Amino acid sequence: MEILIGREPESNYLGLLIDGKHKVYSACKLPNSVSRLKINEETAHCRIFIKESNGEMNITNLNPLNVTFVNGEEINKKTSISEHSIIALGADQHRINLSNILKLIGFERPISIKHLKRVWEMYDRHLLDLQLEQQKNANRQRIQNLLSQVSMLCVIIPSAIPSVPIPAILRVILIAAALGIGLYFFAKGNKADNSFVMKKRVLDEEFRDNYVCPKCGAFLGFTTYETFEFKNKCGYCNTRFSA
Repeated sequence: MEILIGREPESNYLGLLIDGKHKVYSACKLPNSVSRLKINEETAHCRIFIKESNGEMNITNLNPLNVTFVNGEEINKKTSISEHSIIALGADQHRINLSNILKLIGFERPISIKHLKRVWEMYDRHLLDLQLEQQKNANRQRIQNLLSQVSMLCVIIPSAIPSVPIPAILRVILIAAALGIGLYFFAKGNKADNSFVMKKRVLDEEFRDNYVCPKCGAFLGFTTYETFEFKNKCGYCNTRFSA
């Protein structure tokens, strides 16, 4: 965003040319030591450029005959400023309120969301760990179920094929072992599933508390941080983000 600042020729009010759009700030009258705003020529006393992606600002004096001051120092080249910089125009050092000017043109500095990158990365890493843990438990349960089925087959085969004799006591032991293994791993599988659900709930609740808009406090959802780097905007209060 480019803002040309100068004195309105007729009224001496503060004149602004914002990306080609003319505005008059009637709350501020300027002395003759401030250069005029010439809309057709797109010249003025000074120029302020704002980088909208992160709100960085700089100011340049455009008329060497009429000086510009930033925080009491005369500037001779492009100088970085902020909303709180003290800007004075002309030999009379007439101060202008940059914060009020930015409000007049509807500009708000983007809010940094760099801290949310770590919040997302931690959530994504812990969620992946939970999912891998659940997958390991599922694979372990499949192997254990297979062992249980093999034990059952050792009991069934002698009945189906009498030529393969297995002592009765051994059959009883195998049946008991098969049932025990099945019950044990059934219970353990349910416990693992319940553990995953509870851990996931705690993880999600913590994430909801921390992954919020810095301005309105609304939960930003399970949208990746990279998406907000691209969107640069809160979907609730429309505050612009600086990633």
